[in-house]
Amino acid sequence: MATFRNGINGGFTGKVGSVVGYPLNGQWVMRGLPKKSVKNKKGTADQKACRSGFNKMQDFLRPLIPFVRVGYNLESKLRMMTAHNAAKSYNMLYAQEANGDIDCSKVCLTYGSLIGVENPTVLTDDVGFHFSWTNNAGNVWPRATDQVMVMAYNVKDQRIYGKLSGARRRDCMETIEIDSSEKGNEFHIWISFISDDRQKIAMSSYVGCVIV
Repeated sequence: MATFRNGINGGFTGKVGSVVGYPLNGQWVMRGLPKKSVKNKKGTADQKACRSGFNKMQDFLRPLIPFVRVGYNLESKLRMMTAHNAAKSYNMLYAQEANGDIDCSKVCLTYGSLIGVENPTVLTDDVGFHFSWTNNAGNVWPRATDQVMVMAYNVKDQRIYGKLSGARRRDCMETIEIDSSEKGNEFHIWISFISDDRQKIAMSSYVGCVIV
């Protein structure tokens, strides 16, 4: 059963026959329900490979959803899709091998045209991760106040440590504290910048893989 919003001429939510209505990015949209066949249920070799790759990327991004919601927010509005789907679409295209394996060095967690990080480094100690970078703001005042976004991802155990709005670009350093139980674990590291007014964001940079 579907429910009308704003009367008979408005959008509707729910299922009507083979059509589902729902709001998406401020607009009312409809989609038809997929028709299942015996062939589609079993799947061809190519279909199975595609589904496997899709599931692997879905699992990879699941802990990162709060981060990519910010990282792909601007791009998702341009493409009229959710930030999660925009991140999944990009990374399946550019960071996933034919066999479905994910190359973390090619993964992008934030997408935009803002000037990115320069000379990023990360060090570890008993406290956690210590990030540093070069202040490439020059004499442009707004860029000096951009805030750093950092992410450390224990892919094996699917645990993350990050900041969505950390130190300023001009500060050239940031720290993430991590739990002592992570000692000996492997983390993949990304860093990016977002403008103070949240209207611009940089492409994330992969810093590397480190062991605590």
